[in-house]
Amino acid sequence: MKTKLKIKFVDGLKIRNSIDLDFVSTHTHSHSATGFAPKYYIPKGELWVDRKLKDETEFLIKMDSILDRLMKRRPYREARRILCERYVEKGPIPYFVKRSRKIKGGILLKYVDGGIVRRYIDPEFALGGHGYVYDYIPKNEIWIDAKIDRREYKYTILHESTERDLMIRGKNYDIAHDYATVKEKEARRLDGTRYPGDEPK
Repeated sequence: MKTKLKIKFVDGLKIRNSIDLDFVSTHTHSHSATGFAPKYYIPKGELWVDRKLKDETEFLIKMDSILDRLMKRRPYREARRILCERYVEKGPIPYFVKRSRKIKGGILLKYVDGGIVRRYIDPEFALGGHGYVYDYIPKNEIWIDAKIDRREYKYTILHESTERDLMIRGKNYDIAHDYATVKEKEARRLDGTRYPGDEPK
């Protein structure tokens, strides 16, 4: 699907480590369809795509466009359900697990090909997830998109495990996500990351 916007491929890890932890795959200046705040640091007329997902650009733009259209008449959760039911690839799902291992608490951590997950299961899958948010992930599993920079794996694992633990203990997703985001940001800061407003070293 074509777009009138100028496409720029950017370093998603660098953005998440300096400006915006919520930059996940594709965003524009005012893109907020999925609940993310507008990205005022992106110039108007530009579409930024995480360069790790460059090979999915056309598909991601198409899915964003469909989701935006659906959300003109429906809330996000309903629009997302329709997106997953009607617009993913049909037929057998290619094997997408790259590797797996057990982590604390007996949780099975799976590194998955996010491109296959997005194309065949959920176009909105980004960075990682667990079974208390995504019904297609077993409850005892956490999935990490193997396409992201390896240096980011530990932060995504920390976020997903924290969020999952809190949801098991009764927190709703929004609250659990907020706590997990704070914990993830602190872990990144301990490794030298600085966000707008942070005091200099």
